[in-house]
Amino acid sequence: MIIMKGRHEMERLILDKNDLTILPTLAKDCRISYNSIGSQIGLTSKSVKARVKNMVRSGVIERFIVRVNPAAFGYRIALILTKTNNGITKDDVVQRVKQFGDLAYHVHHMGRTSVAALLIKKSLNDNIIKSLNDYLIPATVINIAVTEPSVYTDLSETDLRIVKCLLLSGARTEVSDIAKEVGISEKTTTRRLDRMKDGCLLDFSIQCSPAAMIGYIQFAIPISVGKSHYRSVLERMYSEFQENILYSPSVIEPEDRLTFVLFGENVFTVDSVMDRVNSFKGVKSADVYILTKWQYHDEWIMKEINSRLLPRPLSRKSIKVADTLKA
Repeated sequence: MIIMKGRHEMERLILDKNDLTILPTLAKDCRISYNSIGSQIGLTSKSVKARVKNMVRSGVIERFIVRVNPAAFGYRIALILTKTNNGITKDDVVQRVKQFGDLAYHVHHMGRTSVAALLIKKSLNDNIIKSLNDYLIPATVINIAVTEPSVYTDLSETDLRIVKCLLLSGARTEVSDIAKEVGISEKTTTRRLDRMKDGCLLDFSIQCSPAAMIGYIQFAIPISVGKSHYRSVLERMYSEFQENILYSPSVIEPEDRLTFVLFGENVFTVDSVMDRVNSFKGVKSADVYILTKWQYHDEWIMKEINSRLLPRPLSRKSIKVADTLKA
């Protein structure tokens, strides 16, 4: 690990082999303990924690992410692939798409294309699609793919409070702190978290900055697969590229699509990975995009949680205090 300082004294981190092993591990589940990571790569938990702290400070790790399945709130996702033209930027496109609803995430690619994941509760009819196309001019809508929800299980009040705590306090918040905040036992907290993860309602990852990963390219590979081959292709990706995966298919992905974000040293690595992926049995099509920015949005989750959570009734002690203040 080498830390450099530029003109404005900002730390820039040159990632070493251990850092590059820690990143995919956190990307798969950012709640994994530092001790567990250390035992896998032969470092102490203190050393792993220091490395993660440096990656956060330098901007390599921008955020620890709580990903919630939109289907739990009755949403579909419309993946809108656009191409900018003169007179409009990718950020402008994102802001215009947000006029049609909340976003789950958005991604900018090298060149003129970008993707915005729009959350919708109703089907996109021709009028809405036309309005979207017209409103984004001079940008061009290349494709709109609507993902149908694969999970219909609703979140309980306890689940909602746990998720809210994680969103407010951070995805790596200790179980003991979550339990204390929500007012339940640690055993119940662990059980509810496991249930949400096993039920594809919730997962945890990281958001990495493409600009801060000096010497490496981040690239996204959206893969279209037949449902019967979903598991085999997923396992094949992990088998061959696990050490380079920064984003794996999450609870917000449909059952016929696998999206991965990987990192590599150069475009030749990217090309080699694409050749391998397209050779996998069950892959209908796969494409590749060099990433320049990706960002998750939590506002929609908090809005949904707050609308569903009723204020907790005051305890007798609180009522007595309130009566005393009134008097």
